[in-house]
Amino acid sequence: MTTGRCRDQKDSYPHLGAVAPWTGMRAGLVTGSRVRVRDTPRNNVTRAFSPSLPFQQRVIPMRSVRFFVLFILVCLALPAAAVTITERPDTIANGQPIFVTIRDLPGNSSFSLLVQADCAVEPNTEFRFQMSQFVMPFALKKSSITATLSGTSTNRLEVMKESTIVTVSGQSRDGQFSTTKHYDITPGTYDYFRLSGTSLPTARSITAQLQVTGTTQGPKDSEISFVVEGLTAGTITIAALVDGTQVLYKSIPIGVSESSSAGDGVPVATTAPPPEQWNTFTSADGLVSVTVSHAGPIGFLKVPPVDVTWGMQAISGPYTLVPQDTSFLPPGRIEFRIPAGAPRDGLVIASLDRETWTILSSTIGNTSVTAPVTISGTYALLGPVPVLATTTTTAITPIATTVEETPPTPTPADTTKAGIGGATLILAICAGCAVAMRKIQ
Repeated sequence: MTTGRCRDQKDSYPHLGAVAPWTGMRAGLVTGSRVRVRDTPRNNVTRAFSPSLPFQQRVIPMRSVRFFVLFILVCLALPAAAVTITERPDTIANGQPIFVTIRDLPGNSSFSLLVQADCAVEPNTEFRFQMSQFVMPFALKKSSITATLSGTSTNRLEVMKESTIVTVSGQSRDGQFSTTKHYDITPGTYDYFRLSGTSLPTARSITAQLQVTGTTQGPKDSEISFVVEGLTAGTITIAALVDGTQVLYKSIPIGVSESSSAGDGVPVATTAPPPEQWNTFTSADGLVSVTVSHAGPIGFLKVPPVDVTWGMQAISGPYTLVPQDTSFLPPGRIEFRIPAGAPRDGLVIASLDRETWTILSSTIGNTSVTAPVTISGTYALLGPVPVLATTTTTAITPIATTVEETPPTPTPADTTKAGIGGATLILAICAGCAVAMRKIQ
């Protein structure tokens, strides 16, 4: 047993005993003016942090402070998980489902999903490509659905959810048709997205694209799924962009061609053109196209605009060509239609790499602007920012004009008889008054 004096602690809190500076290791019991100190178990350390004690006695161990600071630094240093999007299976048959799994999708991000079908057809025949039981796990705000078909003469887009059906139809122009519907896409199961129509009399294949774009609202982990119907052979291409960055690009063969079943086991799409053939691919809205000598199809995804420097603005686009980082050898050509009402002077095509724009060697035509391209990426048609006409208001100070007024020359009194007569009358009256006053006196 060790004894000692409590100093100030005893006088302030005699009923609690002294709290030693090494709080939680030893404590004392008050006995008059003497303190008996004994070992205290560590589980009684909470006494040192009792709310009844003054603030200066609530001691936080330095070890806890260091751990808390280290925890904050680690949290700040850890990067946010990157979004991942995968697709399965690798091959499908007509009537089988496709699953698109999404992980760590940030909220309020720009999301674009492109589903493209390429298939062989007979000339001047009807076709139908349908995605049934389309499960959309999250909402898309400020969103749109765009459908485009090429190699067709008549076209029809149908979207059905529960008892609501939206239908758009029209004729192709130069073998291409495009339509866009703007509305918020709600989560849930859509009965189908259907693209149908009639192929051109000269067509041997058609391409049908469906693009969904908007701002995400919903869970970060989810899965999109749908069943492919109406295609017995061909290729389904799926591309997904998040905030302008390609996260998924995959081509899925439908069925197996005869050449692949002979033994190599690698499915081959039946509609792949030969590499030396030049092909033109057009965006869903028809405003931009690319002509390349490339075997695979090129898709267009419209992405949110990015700030442009040097007094320029985006006139059309930007558009991301998918798959990204695909080289075009020999170089291809990208062409932007000049929007109605846009001035032609100063228009250029530029490519976007991360946040840096690079102006391409552009040629301005009557209705379009063209530029060579060697790789897929993000492109836009740029133009000068219009200079607003400024109205300058100039305060005009009126000039003071002094006009000298010449006073009229007084007219001399007319010395006529009328004037003399008046004066004489006054004198006569005065004289009469004077005479009368004398008589009174």
